[in-house]
Amino acid sequence: MEVQDSDRTRGTFLVVDDEPDILDAIARLFRKEYHVLTAQTVDEAWKLIDTHDVQVVMTDQRMPCMSGIDFLVDLRKSRPQIVRVLFTGYSNITNVIDAINEGHVYRYISKPWKPVELRLFVAQAFEYYRSQRERDNLLQRLQEANAQLEEQNALLSTANEELTILDRVKNVFMEVVSHELNTPIAIVFGYTFLLRKEMGDDLSSVATKALAGIDSSAVRLKNISNRIFQMLGEGDETHTLDLEWVDLHKFVESLHEQIDPFLEKRNQTLQLSIEPSLVRVKADEDKLNALCLNLLMNAIKFSYDDQTIALEIEALPETEQVSITVRDCGVGIPDEEVSQIFDVFFSTFNSGHHSSGQFEFNKRGIGLGLAVAKRFAEMHGGFIQVDSTEGQGSRFTVLLPRNPRQPGVSALSTTTQHVAH
Repeated sequence: MEVQDSDRTRGTFLVVDDEPDILDAIARLFRKEYHVLTAQTVDEAWKLIDTHDVQVVMTDQRMPCMSGIDFLVDLRKSRPQIVRVLFTGYSNITNVIDAINEGHVYRYISKPWKPVELRLFVAQAFEYYRSQRERDNLLQRLQEANAQLEEQNALLSTANEELTILDRVKNVFMEVVSHELNTPIAIVFGYTFLLRKEMGDDLSSVATKALAGIDSSAVRLKNISNRIFQMLGEGDETHTLDLEWVDLHKFVESLHEQIDPFLEKRNQTLQLSIEPSLVRVKADEDKLNALCLNLLMNAIKFSYDDQTIALEIEALPETEQVSITVRDCGVGIPDEEVSQIFDVFFSTFNSGHHSSGQFEFNKRGIGLGLAVAKRFAEMHGGFIQVDSTEGQGSRFTVLLPRNPRQPGVSALSTTTQHVAH
């Protein structure tokens, strides 16, 4: 259909009636408001509809050759978007209703009409047309959005399936690696034990030092294997906590003894602070020990020699939580790494920093320590928050409920919080 330019600027109104005087009167009445088209026959009306963008059609019921209702029925089939209105001289309201139902007419007006009533009648018909078009446009956009959403959901579903497979492969890989590590580790320990037993005092100082180095390396491998097993075993949602009341002062003393050799080698100091009113906490002591130990060893590695590392434990009565904070003034964490430091196997984007050592400055392991800490915090129903500024240091804060629930069900938000400045 070739649309006339005038149709685009004003609403187009087609009036169909076999009486020229009525057509002329209506055209004069609406000439300033709408683009008014007139037709005395249905054939003329169809030609105008084909060449103009008609929004509203008003037709008389009594027409030669074809009734107004029959015309509107055909119009609804071919141009359903056009608003169909009827004016009629019927006095029997039943006949009017039947005609309206048959032609699916929007509204009707009876002859004779008053100009004011007719103006309002036509204005309402055009408003209905605009509202219908807006609704149709919204529905179309909604359908397009739904189609895009379905496509994205399909892609997401595929991605989730791939992630599930990758996660399964990762777990199988971790299990195989851990198993394969344990066997040669046991053999190494066995051979060093046999050598010491067989040679006894005949071992030279060089041999003794060599065996000590072998044992030390085997212990490192054993620790890596243990961490892998921790991630595998504790990843089971049905795993329960072995909850007990933990004496915090004894717990902190044990932690200090475990990290003291590393502090000495780096000439670092551990500053302890426990809130006096906080004597004990309910937790799985082994997991709480692994959690704190990983955070402290992390602080040792990323602090400079001669620096102080702080361990602070306090109660938060308003939230019934316990706060455990490990703070250092070391190298800090780059902004681009903050969001990933708790991911399994994430160590750094710079592989040059990798090291299997446990305390060397700024050396990264295989990326399990913080992942284990996060997992154990979540098992207690808590979470870890990290606040770090590159070049100035980091503060890791663990928030745990005073009375965690079984089995490892979160009483708090289990989302790891990352705050980088």
